[in-house]
Amino acid sequence: MAVFKLSFLSPETNTPSHELRFDGDAGEIARALGLRDAVVPDHAYYRLDRKGLTILSSVFGFALPASDEEALLRRPHAIDTTPYLVHTNYELPLMLEGRKPFAFFSDDPKSPILAETRALFAPHVDAGTFLLDTFELSRMCPTTTGGEKEQRIIYLAYALPGERWRFERFRQRCHRLFNNWRPWTDEDEREEGLLLGYTEEQCDWWLENRFRKPVTEA
Repeated sequence: MAVFKLSFLSPETNTPSHELRFDGDAGEIARALGLRDAVVPDHAYYRLDRKGLTILSSVFGFALPASDEEALLRRPHAIDTTPYLVHTNYELPLMLEGRKPFAFFSDDPKSPILAETRALFAPHVDAGTFLLDTFELSRMCPTTTGGEKEQRIIYLAYALPGERWRFERFRQRCHRLFNNWRPWTDEDEREEGLLLGYTEEQCDWWLENRFRKPVTEA
């Protein structure tokens, strides 16, 4: 048996509004949901609609909230032990509360995730609650066959009014790291953490506990 988490998603922000934990067998969960190879990898996320949630609640005997919210199913991660609130997946509500000054998202220009993120933030940008800066970087990269392939990345950056200075700092970092690749350092990690609104003490803890840089937003 293992511990699993269901994070129920607010339709307004698409971020967790409340969570539920239950004990279950990974193979039994996978079979109940019809997952490929009947496994639930430790770091996988599964978005479940009401049908999938009803199946799980029936198999494992837990009660579901009365709402029709969808939920993310996953195993608890080491990051859940962090002694402060990690912003990842809570960017929009934290910015709406004024508790987070800056957030960014990056991916391939064709990414549906970026389109979904832009749509969620758009009403707040239109209302002047957030500022938006977006830009694209591209470069030619060698391939294993001896040729070249274009790599393109789109960046969406959001800031609270009065925090516009973070845009220029972020652009400078992205251009520098994208065009002059080098290994990521502790100094890079701290600078990014401070830019995102974490405190010096929180950055100290993060670095001391050797957490690595996430692939996308923080």
